[in-house]
Amino acid sequence: MKPPPALALLTCALLPLAAACANPSHANEADSLRDRLAALPGVASADLDYTEPVTLDSGMVGINVAMRPDADAEAVVDVVSTTYAAFAGTHHGEEGDLDVTWGDDVVHLRSFEPEADRSAVEEAAERALPVLEGARVRLDLETQDVDAAPHVRSLLTVTTEPGVDALLGALPALEREYGDLPRADWTVQAGAEGTWALHSSDGLPGADQLTLFHRLRAGLPRAASVWLGDDGWATVTLPAGTSPAATAAVVDRQLAILGGAGSASYDVQVGDELVLSIVDGECSFDPGPIGTRLDQAHADACRTVV
Repeated sequence: MKPPPALALLTCALLPLAAACANPSHANEADSLRDRLAALPGVASADLDYTEPVTLDSGMVGINVAMRPDADAEAVVDVVSTTYAAFAGTHHGEEGDLDVTWGDDVVHLRSFEPEADRSAVEEAAERALPVLEGARVRLDLETQDVDAAPHVRSLLTVTTEPGVDALLGALPALEREYGDLPRADWTVQAGAEGTWALHSSDGLPGADQLTLFHRLRAGLPRAASVWLGDDGWATVTLPAGTSPAATAAVVDRQLAILGGAGSASYDVQVGDELVLSIVDGECSFDPGPIGTRLDQAHADACRTVV
C-alpha cells in the first residue's frame, strides 16, 4: 500500500541525508528516448549517459547523436525537437544536454526546468541551421534560465580560417544573410578558440564594436590576438616570451583606449599565463615579473586590488 503523503514526508525527514528521498529515476525513459532518436531518419548513432538523481541533486541526461553524411537540416531539427519534448516532459526536473554532430558542425541543446514551447525550440533550430550549412559552426540552443519569451536563445560560434583578416572578411556575408536572426548571440573567431574573436549579444558585431576592435589590435606584435565583447570587455593574448617591457607597452596603450584600469574589464595573457585581470576596475596582478611591472604601473588607478 502506498503511504499517505504526510507519512512519506516524515519518513524522508528521518532517513540519513545520503539516502533520503532522491527524485525518481527516469533511466528507463532515457533509454527509450535514445532508442527513438537512433531510429530517426538521418541518424547514424545515438549514445546515452544517464546519471541517477541523488538527494539534493537532480538526474542528468546526456545524449550524443551523430548524423549520417547525407542527413539534411530537417533531420537535425527532428532530433532536436524529439529530444526537447522529452527534456520538457519526463525529464523536466533533470539536467538535459544533447550534442548533435553534423559534419564538422555541432548543435547543443541545454535544458533544465525549461519553459519554452516545443515549437519555439523547433523554430530557433530551423532559423539557425542555415548558418551551419555555410560555415564551421557550433550552435547552442539554450532553454535553461531564459526568462524572456519564447524562453529559448541561440548562441552561434562561427570559426573562420586562421587570421584576423579571415575573421573580418566573414562578417559582411554573415550580416547580409543572418543579421536579422532573432534572439541570437554570436561569436566569430579565427581558427582555434583563444585567437582573434568578436562576441556580441542580440546580433552580429556592430560598427562601434568593430571600431574599438581595430583600435585595440593596431600595433600588436606578431602572433598576438584580441577577444572583444560588445560590452567592451577585452582580452589580449601575447605570445609566450613577450618581455615585461613589451607587455607593459601594449597594456598602457590598450588601457588608455578602454578608459583606464579604474573602469575597464580587461584581461592580459602571455602564452598560457594570465598576468592581469580587471573586472569593472577590480584588478588582480600575477606575482611574476610581468605582473609586478603592470602592478607598479596601474595599481593606483584600480578601484581595488585583489
